Amino acid sequence: MSADRTVSPYLAFAIALCSLAFLAQSHAISAAAPAAELVAHLEQQLGLSERQVRGALGALLVFARERLPQPQFDELASRMPNADQIMQAVKLQGVVTRPLDDLDDYEETLSSLGIGRPLAEQFAPAVVDWLGAAGYSKERDMLAGVLH
Repeated sequence: MSADRTVSPYLAFAIALCSLAFLAQSHAISAAAPAAELVAHLEQQLGLSERQVRGALGALLVFARERLPQPQFDELASRMPNADQIMQAVKLQGVVTRPLDDLDDYEETLSSLGIGRPLAEQFAPAVVDWLGAAGYSKERDMLAGVLH
């Protein structure tokens, strides 16, 4: 009795589908990990609480959204943890209550999170530095452009 060594097209298709699902899941996990690392990095580097970091990131994203074309902003926001939710939260919490016209306005909004100057002046550059160190040079350049 000889074994048939051909793989049915259905089995091959199922294997290919499983492989794609695995790759998609591992990509989603690896994309979420850097975002969580950003929050932890900023907490440690700047001595801020998670709430302060998420609030400052939300305000920074609102500031960037006002200055970038939508496709560029979407790309930048994809590197931030829960970007849409934290932008909404900073508005609901009263951190961002008006358009942020310039970098001074952005840094001023951080005072409602207990982040005063000069620490507020260090936050956005720390995010830019992290993006570059994490290999997100395109996003780093977009954010750096917004800050100048």
